[in-house]
Amino acid sequence: MSSGSAGKDSESGSHFQPGLRRPLLSTQEKLQNGLDSSKNLQSTLSVNAPEFVPRKTTFSVTAAEFVPRQQPYPQYSQSLYQDFQGLQIGGYGQPPTSEQVLDSFRTALTALISQPGNMEELMSGVIDQMNQLPATEESIQNKVVEMLFEQCVSEPNFRYTGARLCRLLCKKLKSHPMFQDFRNVFLTRCKEEFLKKEEMISNPKLIDRLCGFTMFIGELFLNLEVEDGSGKAHKIGILRSPVLKDLLLILLSHPTDFTVKCATQLLKLTGSTIEDTAYLNKTPEEGSYDEVFLQIRQLDTYPDLNRTSKCLIKSVLDLKDNNWGRSRSSNPPTPEDSYQQNYQQAANFTQNEPIFYNQHGQPISAQEAGYSDQAFDPYLQEEEEEEFARWEAGELEEGGHWVEGGDYQAWSDQDEYFQTGPYTENYMDEEIEAAYEEFLRQQPSHH
Repeated sequence: MSSGSAGKDSESGSHFQPGLRRPLLSTQEKLQNGLDSSKNLQSTLSVNAPEFVPRKTTFSVTAAEFVPRQQPYPQYSQSLYQDFQGLQIGGYGQPPTSEQVLDSFRTALTALISQPGNMEELMSGVIDQMNQLPATEESIQNKVVEMLFEQCVSEPNFRYTGARLCRLLCKKLKSHPMFQDFRNVFLTRCKEEFLKKEEMISNPKLIDRLCGFTMFIGELFLNLEVEDGSGKAHKIGILRSPVLKDLLLILLSHPTDFTVKCATQLLKLTGSTIEDTAYLNKTPEEGSYDEVFLQIRQLDTYPDLNRTSKCLIKSVLDLKDNNWGRSRSSNPPTPEDSYQQNYQQAANFTQNEPIFYNQHGQPISAQEAGYSDQAFDPYLQEEEEEEFARWEAGELEEGGHWVEGGDYQAWSDQDEYFQTGPYTENYMDEEIEAAYEEFLRQQPSHH
């Protein structure tokens, strides 16, 4: 049978696998009964045998082999650390050159256009370089002044930052013999530009520069201060009058929409501070701005000004009549508190505006963050700017708008701008009504 099966398997081609061999009897007995204990090998090994006990050694953790050899390491002193702290970026312990300082100052001015809130951080290294210039070095003060002045006049978003930077440089460089008269040199440069006002107002290509210079002088008047003999800080009287006053008069004496806009912006910026600092000028006639406002009032009937300019004039006059937006008090503000109060007043007027922060998380003004009113002018359409000026002048009431032709009308609930047909609560046109009748006829009747 096995042979036959084997034959079939061979014919079918399947593989034949024989069964496993049975273990020997002796192996089976050992598996069933365990090893014979009598035949187990007896070991004489012990954990305490001499083979497992290490030999005695003379090594010690304090042996000379484990103690590192003495190396002649240098001992650094405090003076060496101070010398390291005094190393300059411009070279290995060498003071910077004038060219290096000018390059650093130019780079910082460029960075301040986009990062005005980080002025002290960006200028810290530059001021350190300036203070380390040797007193015998060729003076670079005039080049620094010219570079700063040109950027303040030509770059609208830099004027506020430039005025603050001028104040910072006057404070940080006053101990250096080369820069100790930085403020006087800078004001002298401003005086040179001021003396060109007649030439610039008569040249249409230079009117834009005159307006930029005028706005910068306003920022400089608000930010730059001098100390008297008692150490008390005051604003610079000569900037208030005659500089600002004469610049306003020359702009208003050649009225165009551009010059009137500049003059009104300047008065909105500095008007309250100008009134609070009349004491800076020696005589009441010298410090009076009545001539300026008289000339502004006369422009209200000037035929060559567009409606937007006249609205700006009206808004400035209304602001002045309302004490520049401040609450009236029997106790006038002290000079040292004037600027802070004006800043707070401005913050209250723009409380719905975005809040800006510097890299330390401290709130800063929109001007410090690089934004100014003029920065948004290109984004306003001519109609939008005109409507904003009318609203600012009080001609546009809340809930109103200007329609084509210049007539004012209030928004009405009866306006039908989005209505496409005669409106009723259940309004249906003919097509919808026919479809609805067909739908009703197809419904099964219920009795």
